[in-house]
Amino acid sequence: MCEIGGMLRVAREESGRSIRDWARELGIKSDYLRALEECRFEDLPEAVLAKGHLRRYAEALGLDPEPLLAQYPVRPTFTPDDVITPERRRGRPWLWIVGVAVLLALAAGAWLALQSPPPPEPAAIELEAPPPPPPPPSDAELSVETVPPGATVWLDGFRLGEAPVSGRFSAGERTLRVEAEGYVPYEAPLLLEPGGTRRLKVTLEPLPAAEAPAPAGPPKLVLRFTERAWVRVTTPEGAKLYEGIPKVGSELEFPLPVVVRTGNAAGVRAVLGGEDLGPMGGEGLVVERRFDAPAP
Repeated sequence: MCEIGGMLRVAREESGRSIRDWARELGIKSDYLRALEECRFEDLPEAVLAKGHLRRYAEALGLDPEPLLAQYPVRPTFTPDDVITPERRRGRPWLWIVGVAVLLALAAGAWLALQSPPPPEPAAIELEAPPPPPPPPSDAELSVETVPPGATVWLDGFRLGEAPVSGRFSAGERTLRVEAEGYVPYEAPLLLEPGGTRRLKVTLEPLPAAEAPAPAGPPKLVLRFTERAWVRVTTPEGAKLYEGIPKVGSELEFPLPVVVRTGNAAGVRAVLGGEDLGPMGGEGLVVERRFDAPAP
């Protein structure tokens, strides 16, 4: 197994989640994640999307994606059958016999042509060959607007940017996802016809009041992110409150009690009841910890 797949598989097993779980969470086909772990790069889409899948998967597992992206292979532009080796040249003596016969036939034809008067030349008719047809298009144009504006747009798990976005992408059946804080994420299949144009406007629904963050008030836990780190926060009963990779310098606040699991413990500082408990662990460590309300 190559180093890319090995590191992804080990980190994923340490997270305690299956490939199907991560595929559902990241909006990436499970076949693509499995191909990355098994180093079957020929089963992945074009390089720009495949590297986008690799970056998101590595970040979600708490890994630094840059070393993995540097090892992503460059696909060859020719096949072994295109190379003619000395062994392929040998073992064909009949080619020499055919070549000599052809030369003799050409020489005999030239001698006969010199012995007889040339035939009258027919009138030259010049026909203009039609131009070759253009190759069929293999991509399509896509533009996406959102309500509210500025929502994050993803295509097959590859982040396109903040809406409005536009560009040309490979044709076929894709998966479009739109996210914005405080709104229900939108995800749906999207068919891009070769040479076609799709202009979409996605309106997001606000989160129901029951899903809005709980009002501030003691007791509470504040997580401060000093480095990039994947984190999942649940209740002790297993209900998920948050999962993702927050921006460096941001804070998340949760009512107690909660269970926190992170893929880079050194980048997450816990503040419990106003007391800074420091980082949850060492650099790159996967740590899970329960936080209860302070005793009165």
